Amino acid sequence: MIMLNVPREPWPIEYAAEHAELNRDREQDRIPFAYRSPQIQHRSYLVGWIRTRAEKFMFCTSTVHLAIYILDIFMDNFNIELDRLHLVALVCLQVASKYEERDVRIPKASQFNSVVNNRYQLAEFRDLEVMLLSFLGWKLNLPTAAHFAEYYSLFAVSKKDWCQTEFLSYETFWQEAQRAVKDYLDLALLDICMMQFLPSIVACACVLLARQQLRLIKWTEELQIITKYQCEDLTLCANVILSRSSNRGIERKRKNADSPDLGYVTAGSTTSTPEGITSKRRIIVCTEDSNL
Repeated sequence: MIMLNVPREPWPIEYAAEHAELNRDREQDRIPFAYRSPQIQHRSYLVGWIRTRAEKFMFCTSTVHLAIYILDIFMDNFNIELDRLHLVALVCLQVASKYEERDVRIPKASQFNSVVNNRYQLAEFRDLEVMLLSFLGWKLNLPTAAHFAEYYSLFAVSKKDWCQTEFLSYETFWQEAQRAVKDYLDLALLDICMMQFLPSIVACACVLLARQQLRLIKWTEELQIITKYQCEDLTLCANVILSRSSNRGIERKRKNADSPDLGYVTAGSTTSTPEGITSKRRIIVCTEDSNL
């Protein structure tokens, strides 16, 4: 499982709480998701592919989650030609990094292009970025489960919880809780069915599962006050995430994404790549001499 351990500078707790409340309002305005993407069968591959590229650029977790959300909602509304799926994935990652990362950490389009052996024209990155942003209404303040977990995980465990465990130090105990929350966030990315839940619910379900893994009381009064969710509000989402924990294909998909041909079929390649895009709604035809 890929862990992206690039922490942000912590916000003062009062600002973090205010920001979490603002995100609760914003998540109500997300673009409706209809589960109608003609490329939905390729999503698992693309998610793994984005995550390994994000690790290469040392992006933070929230960048990855935002990139995959943008990918999901874009694929849900457009048909994409087979040989442009990687371009779309890279531009989603590029756009997310511009919103989430510090300026000095944002790669240029040429650096993104280099991970696919300069397969595309740089103008294609620019044109697709404009098209994608126009589709989003130029709004990137799209809260994901990672944004909520960044705040809620601060309260995942307490010193009172620690007293009920065998951990020698509270710091070790707290760090283990943070790792568990991140592990469940990783699992949540794998299943498109998670789009049925609000991101705040997904984040809280990850905290719930982390506490369960540490054999703690599932949900406390403090967590209920902070998140405004009760345990029963999170049960269905938590069960969906747990259903992914027995998935044995995760490592295989990651190995495919890390193959020398970068996911493109070449002579002798054993990498599993997306195939067979069908036409339904709007079609993106991204040839080198055409505008998006």
